Amino acid sequence: MPWGTSDVSRYTKKAKTAAQKKKWVSIANGVLKDCQTKGGKNCEAKAIRIANSKFNKEIVMKEETKVPKGALRFVDQDCHAHVEFVDDGDKKTPKLKMVAYSGGVIKGHWYWDNLAIDLTGIQFKQSKFPVLENHDTSRKIAVIGKPVIEGGKLLAPENAKFLSTEESEEFQKLSSEGFPYQSSIYAKPSNVERIEDGASAKVNGFTMKGPASIWRKCEFKEMSVCVFGWDSNTKASAFSREETEDIDYSENVIPAEKSALTINQRKEVNVEMTRDELIEKHSELVQEIVDEAIAKSEEKFAEERKDLNAKLAAEKEANTAMSERVQKLEKNDLIRREQEFKSSANSVWAKKLSDSKIPSHLHDKVSGFVRYAKFVKDDSFDVSAFGEAVDAEIKDWEDKGVIDTVIGSGFSEKEIDQSAQAEEALLNENISIVDRLVKKSGVKVPKED
Repeated sequence: MPWGTSDVSRYTKKAKTAAQKKKWVSIANGVLKDCQTKGGKNCEAKAIRIANSKFNKEIVMKEETKVPKGALRFVDQDCHAHVEFVDDGDKKTPKLKMVAYSGGVIKGHWYWDNLAIDLTGIQFKQSKFPVLENHDTSRKIAVIGKPVIEGGKLLAPENAKFLSTEESEEFQKLSSEGFPYQSSIYAKPSNVERIEDGASAKVNGFTMKGPASIWRKCEFKEMSVCVFGWDSNTKASAFSREETEDIDYSENVIPAEKSALTINQRKEVNVEMTRDELIEKHSELVQEIVDEAIAKSEEKFAEERKDLNAKLAAEKEANTAMSERVQKLEKNDLIRREQEFKSSANSVWAKKLSDSKIPSHLHDKVSGFVRYAKFVKDDSFDVSAFGEAVDAEIKDWEDKGVIDTVIGSGFSEKEIDQSAQAEEALLNENISIVDRLVKKSGVKVPKED
C-alpha cells in the first residue's frame, strides 16, 4: 500500500509543507518496498515507524506523532489474571491476582517488532488506575493503586477493589470456575530505542537482539483482563483515522554496525584517526565507549566502596574494643599506684611514730595531720618530702609535751609539773582566805617566832 502526501497527516503533524510531506512519503515507501522485497513481516507498520523516526530527526518540532492505538496495548503470553477468595471472618473476600507484564519479550508485535518495556522507566502519574475488560472503558472491572514491580514483573497491587458491575461480577465468577483470562497493559512511550537487525541491547537483565524495540520510558495508563485473541483485528484497523493517537516520543536507533564493532576495531579507528576526526565521524561510538567506561568505573567504585565501608566498620569496632581495654588497664594501673602510695605513706608513719615519744594510743590521730596525697605530683610520690613533713609533725607534738616518759604511765613530766604548781597555788589561796576570816573575827593570832 504505497502512500501519498494526502496520507501523511494521519501519522505525523510535523510534516506541514508539501516538501516535508513528500520527504515523509519517500522514506515510508522506500522502507515498505525494501521490507517486502526481503520477505519481511509487518512491513506497513515498520515503514510508518521508521519514516516518523527518520523524518523527526531532520524536522525538529514539538508536535506530536500519530501512533495506532492498538500499538499501545499489549497481550503478554506469559501474563494472566484470576481471582482468589480468601477467608475474611464469616465471609470470603475476592482478591485480584494479576501479572500485567512479565518483563520479557512481547514477540512479533505487528508495529514494534519484538518489544520489551524497561521496568525501570515505567512512570505512574496517578494514585489510582482502572482495571478494564479488553481495554474497553465502558467495561469496568476494578480500581487499583499504584502497580508494583516485583521479581522482574509488573503486578497488580494487593489493594484492588472490585466494582459492582456486570463485567466485574462475570469476571469473578468465570475466573473462580477456572476460565483462563490473560492480562494486558495500555501505556504511552516517551522514549523508544529501536534495535536494527544484527544489533542488540540490554533490558530488564537480559540481552535483546534486533530487529526489536525497547520502551525505555513510558507512562502506565491501565491494565485489562482479556480473552486470548481479543486484538486479532487490531492490525487491520490500525491505519484508520479513528484508531490513531497523538504521542510525543523520542526514538534512537542502535544500528547493526555499531554493535558489531569489536575492541580491536575500535583501537584501529583510534590509530588511524585524530581525536577530533573520531568525535566528528563516530560520535555515537565515542559516546558508547564513554558510557561503557563510566559504567565499569561506577561498578568498580561501588564494589571498592562496599569493601572499604566493611573494613572501616570492622576497624571502628576493633578500635572501640581496644579503647575499652586500654581504659580498663589505665584504671587498674591508677588503683594499683594509689595503693602503693598509701602503703608507702603508712610505712613511713608506722616507723617514725614507733621511734617517737608520742603515746601509741595517739598514733592514728597524729597520722591524720599529714596526708600523703599532698605529696603526689605527676603520678609520683615524693617519699622524702613526705618523711620530712612527718618528722616536723611528730616534733611539734613532742615539743608541746605529748610524750610518754614513764613506762606504764599515761602522764608526761610537763603534766606532773603543772599539777604540782596548781596544788601550791590552791594552798596559798586557802591560807589567804583563812587570814581574812581571822581578822574579821577579831581573834588575835600570835606571831611565830
